[in-house]
Amino acid sequence: MVEGDAVVPVAPAVKSTWNAWVEVDTAAMRRNAAAVCRLVGAGVQVMAVVKADGYGHGALAAARAALEGGASWLGVASVEEGAQLRAQGIAAPVLVLGCGLPDQAAQVVEQGLTQTLATGEMARALSAAAVGAGAEVGVHIKVDTGMGRLGVLPHQAAAFARLANDLPGLRVEGMCSHLATADDDDPTCARAQARRFQQTLAELAAQGIEPPLRHLANSAAVVRFPEMHFDLVRAGLLIYGLNPLRRPLTELDLVPALAWKTRIACVRRVPAGQPLSYGGLYVTPRPSRIACLPVGYADGFPRALTNVGTVLVGGRRCPVVGAVCMDQTLVDIGDADAQVGDEVVLIGEQARERITANDLAAAQGTVVHEVVARLGKRLPRICADEVATQEGDT
Repeated sequence: MVEGDAVVPVAPAVKSTWNAWVEVDTAAMRRNAAAVCRLVGAGVQVMAVVKADGYGHGALAAARAALEGGASWLGVASVEEGAQLRAQGIAAPVLVLGCGLPDQAAQVVEQGLTQTLATGEMARALSAAAVGAGAEVGVHIKVDTGMGRLGVLPHQAAAFARLANDLPGLRVEGMCSHLATADDDDPTCARAQARRFQQTLAELAAQGIEPPLRHLANSAAVVRFPEMHFDLVRAGLLIYGLNPLRRPLTELDLVPALAWKTRIACVRRVPAGQPLSYGGLYVTPRPSRIACLPVGYADGFPRALTNVGTVLVGGRRCPVVGAVCMDQTLVDIGDADAQVGDEVVLIGEQARERITANDLAAAQGTVVHEVVARLGKRLPRICADEVATQEGDT
């Protein structure tokens, strides 16, 4: 069941009555978080990145599972996302990864969030809000070492850190940066960014500025570059059992935490030469059995999968045929033993066959982050944890 945006555990034996839905395995997220913690070791803290509704898995479920698995920090994109976690009772440290806007400063202080800091305007607004509330707010200073997006430039870092240190109500807890190419086969650019970050840290230390938390590594760097772990790592994809690399992941034994399913709405036999869907972008080369699925690009199954995507029907890969519509998708099911109401897998396993989120990303020429983050809000999230699994097995 789903209550608002929350994910509520249900027994796996309960058959869905929805057109399409997402199944979230919180036990898998706990295991994945624990695996990341073991990989980086006891001296390195793990931040579970739960922005974008926990990469489509449900932010609250992901946050709770990751913390239970050993993560000590949570990362969100915005103040609003952090406030939503606080409203659900999450008390763990939460870092707002975006630099924020000055008119959000009071909410950062009220919610007890930690703010990534990259502008003087936000620094002064946070200081004023903290002083006005009689409180102190933690900040992590962002250094742009090559991403070209947010952060002060390395040669500006010392002066900016002194400004933050001198403003009342601010507590400089961390220094951070973000890698642009951690998943590239060629590590040259990532290592150049790491060197710039280390040089910046050394210059700050020479001036007596040594925040306790230094962090650079995203999921790909967690796996590829142990020297970039520093005091804390930011794990997003790894928490959800998704591969951040452009090659098979062998360094960690992860479990995908998400499956996406729908059901067959109708099955039709169509003759050879029949155009299908908008624009007639597919014409049947032979008499065909075509199933209509009640899921489309409004749910996150993109039009880019037109004539290139596949789904699992009866444990077999069946091709998407014709333009993906807003609410419906056609697939050629051939001679598969399938009928109206049968389950179809868009991401996940069926009869030993599997389609991964990475497979969907590759088919449409995008990154796996986008595939899971854009899963539609109208897709119910059905949560199965270890207790529910045990009940379903008895």
